[in-house]
Amino acid sequence: MLVAAGARGFAKKVKGGKGKGAAAGGLKGIQPDLQPWLPLILKPKREKVKHNFTEEELQDAERRAKEYSRQKSYQNLAWRRDMEAKFQLRNEAWAALPEALQHSANQPDLEPFPLTRRIPTDYPPATWPL
Repeated sequence: MLVAAGARGFAKKVKGGKGKGAAAGGLKGIQPDLQPWLPLILKPKREKVKHNFTEEELQDAERRAKEYSRQKSYQNLAWRRDMEAKFQLRNEAWAALPEALQHSANQPDLEPFPLTRRIPTDYPPATWPL
């Protein structure tokens, strides 16, 4: 029988303290229809392995972690600069429109895509409607 802390999310709320799950011969507090699925839902507990790293390995891991963090920060900064440039170009394009068109340019386009629109893909579709 598998009983784990992760099973608590699937337990029925029982009034009065004692549930009928134990009296019916099943796992206490577990819905009977979920019992066959428990091995798939619950992950087996893994034994914790204590790693013995040398001082050089720890320093190398710390150096690589800092370099990774630095590179991710640079990527995020580049992405933010790119988005800011796009927003600025969008706002400049909107300001260049005549005032009569500016209001309609701010309205979202909620029209659905045409059903016959072809989308470029890497491979042709399996069946193509004629």
